[in-house]
Amino acid sequence: MKISLNKQEYSRCAEILNAKEQNISAADLYIEFLTEHYNDIKFAKDEKDYYKRFLKALEIEEDDDEFAQINKVCNVSSIQKLNKSKYENDPYYKTIKNISGKEDDWYFTTLKYEPFEGFVYNELEIGEPNYAEHTPIGYFDSSFSYPAVIEKDTIWMSIIPHEIETMREPISKAKGHVLVLGLGLGYYIFNILSKKEVISVDVVELDKRIISLFNKYLINKFPHIEKLNIIHMDGIKYLKDSKKHYDYVFSDIWHNVGDGEYLYLQIKALEKLHESTTFDYWIERSILSMLRRQVLTVFSETLEGYTENDYLKANNQNDEIINKIYFYLKSTEINSFDALHDLLSESSLEEMAKHLL
Repeated sequence: MKISLNKQEYSRCAEILNAKEQNISAADLYIEFLTEHYNDIKFAKDEKDYYKRFLKALEIEEDDDEFAQINKVCNVSSIQKLNKSKYENDPYYKTIKNISGKEDDWYFTTLKYEPFEGFVYNELEIGEPNYAEHTPIGYFDSSFSYPAVIEKDTIWMSIIPHEIETMREPISKAKGHVLVLGLGLGYYIFNILSKKEVISVDVVELDKRIISLFNKYLINKFPHIEKLNIIHMDGIKYLKDSKKHYDYVFSDIWHNVGDGEYLYLQIKALEKLHESTTFDYWIERSILSMLRRQVLTVFSETLEGYTENDYLKANNQNDEIINKIYFYLKSTEINSFDALHDLLSESSLEEMAKHLL
């Protein structure tokens, strides 16, 4: 990366770097709340009261200067009381209730959110012009039960507001011959099988136990299963080898951004093998936000004087991705705020993602 900025343009670019730091700080607050204090709040009379109790749980003073900056950038104070009936009336949720079943270490069960328990209910929201990140946090004022599939102690899929909200767009876009990578509880395929625009659905699932669970306990509740074909195989290998034409591919083979980014990059690299196919990815905006942070790491390290020698070794996948970004951007010129802003856009990051692995 070749950086040449005058004082004014450098100052504007520094605002993006500051937003990145505030994004990370806000994420740390959410992680602490959602892992250690998610059930600390037993009652709140309204959303403002909930926010005050949220701060108390984290031992934060609202007028603290450092937190005020985080809140200004990331809108931490926006916490939503959600309408439970909106999700209870979801067609899948109404159909798949109180499921149970076990296959080795995998099993279906029913979990629940307690009243006033906090959780993330949707994809990241990205603000302009500095790519500030807002994490939608919400709660119900009464308990909410939901089906889940678990391997040992890891929840791989659950029909919660986050799942329902983040699937809306890819459900609406599915048409023709569809390939889905990842089976889980089948929420996505349940919804697209009912669409007239969807002719066929091939689902590739790596773990035969989840396929067995699905066939034993769920498939008889699904509409139009004559459209459905389940393939026991690694999804990435299938994409590499398959010559079948698909109109639409939806990938959902990761648990979260942490384990998803590398898989996402692997699949993005395969899009060139299916040029007439539309690809979509679960929580792609959040994955791209992680990639944006890594690009900004290379940008800031270049400002600090890092050279090619600093990107020759990797201790983990994060290091490997950062190294790949460095070499991908080696000849890219950043001479203005607009140049950096454009480099960090979703469309630019999506194109970059196709070439990193």
